[in-house]
Amino acid sequence: MKTEDPNLFRVAIVGAATLKGKELKDVLEERNFPAREIKLLDDDESLGQLERIQDEVAVVQPVGRDQLTDMDFTFFASEEEFTRKKWKLARDAGSAIVDLSYALENEPDVPVFAPWVERELGQHTQFTLESSSIVAAHPAAVVLALLALQSALGRGRQVALAS
Repeated sequence: MKTEDPNLFRVAIVGAATLKGKELKDVLEERNFPAREIKLLDDDESLGQLERIQDEVAVVQPVGRDQLTDMDFTFFASEEEFTRKKWKLARDAGSAIVDLSYALENEPDVPVFAPWVERELGQHTQFTLESSSIVAAHPAAVVLALLALQSALGRGRQVALAS
């Protein structure tokens, strides 16, 4: 029996048929994200769609407890309302949640994460699987924060508005 590499993750993308979900899938593949499995999940309208992932054909599946069991990370690239309905399934299944839909930004104990802003401030937040859930800061909020930071630092220091 083949032993699975503990350094590879199991990942679910909720909203896999959305433009954001497809872009996320492409980025994970292009950046060689260390995944042994990537599940594509979405709402009933998208079920059965065929996608290519990790050089294999994958079928978009429904979002349910069985599909989220044993996932290390669940990315929510779905519409806000769908995320609000389904995120607790991922949490209860023990998956770390990365919310790209901004639906969880007002949930208690779910931090908003803005790595560009933290980098410019010389800070670095370390997230682990135990961090449970994070919300990626909205791109407009990140740009506004970086512009405000540049203004506060004065004209002599430039902040990175591109990565």
